[in-house]
Amino acid sequence: MPTSSIVPPPRPPFWLRLPIVTANLIQLVGLIAGAVILYIDAHLQSSDVVRVILMLIGWFAIYICCHAIAHWLIGRLVGIEFQGYGLRGTDHPENYSGVMRSIMNALPTFTVMTKKASMQQARPVAKALMFAAGETSTAICSIFAGWYAWQAGIPGGLVLFVVMVIFNLMSTVVTATIPRGDYNKAWRALRAK
Repeated sequence: MPTSSIVPPPRPPFWLRLPIVTANLIQLVGLIAGAVILYIDAHLQSSDVVRVILMLIGWFAIYICCHAIAHWLIGRLVGIEFQGYGLRGTDHPENYSGVMRSIMNALPTFTVMTKKASMQQARPVAKALMFAAGETSTAICSIFAGWYAWQAGIPGGLVLFVVMVIFNLMSTVVTATIPRGDYNKAWRALRAK
């Protein structure tokens, strides 16, 4: 059965809904905090364990806060309107199994919600750019955070960088093939011309 004809299960409910300004502010603060933590960690004289923990906290803040805001930013630049954000675990728990599903369901992630009429009126290229922005931002930001940790001499930085490169290569393939994947949605938007 072709992937496009598979109907995915309903999305999990939001734990919390947030207005655009509030959620954008939280995500910007998270991005800045993550970068500051990595910078401080790069100049910290402490045990390797403390520095690895700080590196992971900084990376995590960046990872959690870069995806949805990129959808919003690029969407606004191409004329798409949004109604707010939701906070929940992964949008697609059906793509994970076992322990990974539990982790992804518990991981707080932002989801930006478009206005239906705006999406219906948006050009295919605008939709594709908005859909692709989230995964692209996640890849760039998480790989760059790993690269910075490595180049700054943070213990475990090289491992984080290598893991992020591999993880994002796999994530790119997955999001291009699953129905709810950002790159899959971008491709479908372009083909709907």
